Amino acid sequence: MPAMRMPITLPSTTNVSPRLRILQHAQLAIAGLAFFAFLVTFLIPFRHKLFTLSLLYTPLLTSITTIFFVVREQKNAEAGTLSKQKYVKYQVLKMVAAIGMSFIGFIGYLASAPAEADQDQHHPGTQGMWLNGVKIGRWQGLLLWLNFFNWVFLWASLFYSCCMTSKKQGAIALAGDEANIGIDDDTANDEAIARDLQARDPNWQA
Repeated sequence: MPAMRMPITLPSTTNVSPRLRILQHAQLAIAGLAFFAFLVTFLIPFRHKLFTLSLLYTPLLTSITTIFFVVREQKNAEAGTLSKQKYVKYQVLKMVAAIGMSFIGFIGYLASAPAEADQDQHHPGTQGMWLNGVKIGRWQGLLLWLNFFNWVFLWASLFYSCCMTSKKQGAIALAGDEANIGIDDDTANDEAIARDLQARDPNWQA
């Protein structure tokens, strides 16, 4: 019998820098929590189930594109081909895709608003947060926090791609002429290089 293979396998991240690995794992964790929260919301009865599910439309849709790009990042990092330029491109595409998906999710959120007769009564002096005529409970509040941290880590990866330290080799590598800048640790030290330059310069020769 032919061996069964998983459709998606995450490559090893041993070559990825610790900060990049943290961002990738955080984004994958948010995606996993979004799918888990959707399953819980779908199975457990809530008074405004459709509205509660609509709070997950944006995290769910953005998680699809996030997982796709994170897997691409990890595969390139394992192969040693994840240059800074390529990583920046991935983050820009990831953010553009997330904004597009969030627009679709926002339309679904507006369409899921309960009818006026089914909305919670908002009496004067009542404390709490209200969205689309629904008083936000504890579970809905957790879903809003999930959406918040989803965007936090998306923006964090974009900012990290712009201000991270470039490297000649490894998980984040430079391409082109920039790859020749700098001296590797295993090459000659500065004193030896200076002596070599002096030996080549006729002004320093006896």
